Amino acid sequence: MNHLFCPLLDKNSLCGPVLALAAHPDDEVIGAGAMLAHHRANGHAVTVVHATDGAQGDPDGASGDIIATRRREGAEALLRLGIGEPERWDLPDGALPERLEDLEQKVRAVIRRVQPKTLYSFWFGEAHRDHRAIAFAAMRAADELPHDCRCLLFGVNHFPVANALFDTSALWPIKRHALEAYASQNVYFDIPGLGDHRDRTATINVNVAGVTHCEMFADLRPSQLARAHDLFAPLHHLLLEGGS
Repeated sequence: MNHLFCPLLDKNSLCGPVLALAAHPDDEVIGAGAMLAHHRANGHAVTVVHATDGAQGDPDGASGDIIATRRREGAEALLRLGIGEPERWDLPDGALPERLEDLEQKVRAVIRRVQPKTLYSFWFGEAHRDHRAIAFAAMRAADELPHDCRCLLFGVNHFPVANALFDTSALWPIKRHALEAYASQNVYFDIPGLGDHRDRTATINVNVAGVTHCEMFADLRPSQLARAHDLFAPLHHLLLEGGS
């Protein structure tokens, strides 16, 4: 058996335009915020989609109009990364699996318009049902992607089964500043602190001086997405059944 450590790849191998698919305002920054900042710093066009209205993000009702709050926070976080306003679909938070057909058509439309050379989307094994719905819709719409598009699948609830690391050490302060924009969510979770731990943990097998933070992805081509989904789905079901 050989080692299977994730390789540390060159960020400059990635091209624009860039499309990032998020279920909720904050997903794309947690999973790929530093890389999105890298793209903008290199002049790449970046389109970010927030698919839901984020209405379930304040279970204690502490923020008043949570939809307006999350809109404002999501826009501010992207501004801190150097990115403009997100595209908002305002689908119901928590209910994307019930709207898969509509979701797929929206994903297809934005892919046709942007024609991304780099796509950021969710890994298939995410815990949140909305995240998995986005992953499924992106997989179904993969035939719209340029054949050479790099599909970088990230995790928010889980690390992906990954084959790519990118050094984001120099970009971590920018990402942290963006994560601090989510005041309504930081009431419940210390997202900047957890993000720090998360991105530092990704470097556990990186023995390179100066590399303190990385973002981790499953790096696939459009033609590989369906097979990756089909290979992972039975394992996911088995893991959910384990111990029951």
